[in-house]
Amino acid sequence: MPRYLPVQIDAASARVKAVYADVQQSIAHVPNFIKTVAHNDRLLKPIADAFLSVTGESSLNEKTRQLVILRTCQLDKCKYTIDRHMLLARQAGWSDDHLKVMDDYNQTDLFSYYDKEALKLVEMVRSTPDEISNEFWTQLDNHYTSDQVVEMVTLIGLFGMINRLILTLQIEPDAL
Repeated sequence: MPRYLPVQIDAASARVKAVYADVQQSIAHVPNFIKTVAHNDRLLKPIADAFLSVTGESSLNEKTRQLVILRTCQLDKCKYTIDRHMLLARQAGWSDDHLKVMDDYNQTDLFSYYDKEALKLVEMVRSTPDEISNEFWTQLDNHYTSDQVVEMVTLIGLFGMINRLILTLQIEPDAL
């Protein structure tokens, strides 16, 4: 049971309705986590804008973006976002075989060297971001543009925040 029920459109203020309209126009639905953040309309717009920014146009291909998001969600153990991004990862081209071995990505040949770097980046940003070696940054810079690396780190951070909101407030998954 959620800590706070999502703010439905018929109970929303004009300010909240405007944000909902932007989100609806961009992604065709308003996720429950956005509707729950709407309890604080001062925070709603910046969070919704950040979410729309990282789910919109990207310097990453969709497979890499979904790989980074899904791994972040898995490490956070957030069923809400895992289920959603498993679906999106499949749509982006990841096979069930890939998705089953993500925990052991270093032990399989299913992932490319670049994919393994992205997965390793997720783990390091989540566990010891201040201890990432210069050698690893150099590897990333040889395989990804600075725009792509910054986007991956932003995805990890933003989805980490979203996952914590969802888990802490016990937000129910959206109907898919």
